[in-house]
Amino acid sequence: MLSKKQITFRVKYDWRCIVLFENLESWLIQVATQYGYVGALTVSILGNLIPFIPIPYLAAIFYMAAYLPINPIILGAVSGIGGAIGKMIIYIVSFGSGKLIGEEEEYRISRLRKLLDKYGALAVFIFTITPSPDDIIIIPLGLIRYNFTKFFIACLIGKCMLSIGVAVFGQKFIEYLNLLLGGSIWGTIISVIFLAIITVLLLKIDWIIVTDIVDREGWKGIIRRLRSGEWREFLVKKESK
Repeated sequence: MLSKKQITFRVKYDWRCIVLFENLESWLIQVATQYGYVGALTVSILGNLIPFIPIPYLAAIFYMAAYLPINPIILGAVSGIGGAIGKMIIYIVSFGSGKLIGEEEEYRISRLRKLLDKYGALAVFIFTITPSPDDIIIIPLGLIRYNFTKFFIACLIGKCMLSIGVAVFGQKFIEYLNLLLGGSIWGTIISVIFLAIITVLLLKIDWIIVTDIVDREGWKGIIRRLRSGEWREFLVKKESK
């Protein structure tokens, strides 16, 4: 049972995190909209460069597609390339660290590399095409020195498909809102609220748990839990202070 002090601390901590990410999101959007495709490439690299830190670069891609006269396919492809470059840097650093492994561990790792040869690229693709934390698969593949070409192609395809999907959705979403609301200010307000909700969900949902359930039970497992009110199972758990 948490004390009143612990609850107050968690509320303040959560609020500060949300404010921090909102400020970061605003900065990413500013950079992307100011520099166009180059800005999209830059924020996508930055958004994928730091392991395990969820940087909301896709919010900038969504905003650009929704409010700028820009091709969503090209925008998504540019963002996907940037995302793949960011993950490539993480892979290369992990690859270099793998050279420090001793001879005995190297033999075991070589067997693991052989085992993952057929499925490593598929795992990279699945993790990069979803909002799940792909670093949990990219770093180990780098450490065992998995084939770079297979890794990069799978990562590039996954990131491009994810970013193109976000860009196309962003453009169509605002188009339908303008059509529905006649281009009023309410369309902009609703889209901003929607974007904020999506950003919070991306940060609060434990995508590892979600992907594990989908792997074991399919999307029916997700739907069944939501219907039974077990949605808290999908949230990121915090350690008790």
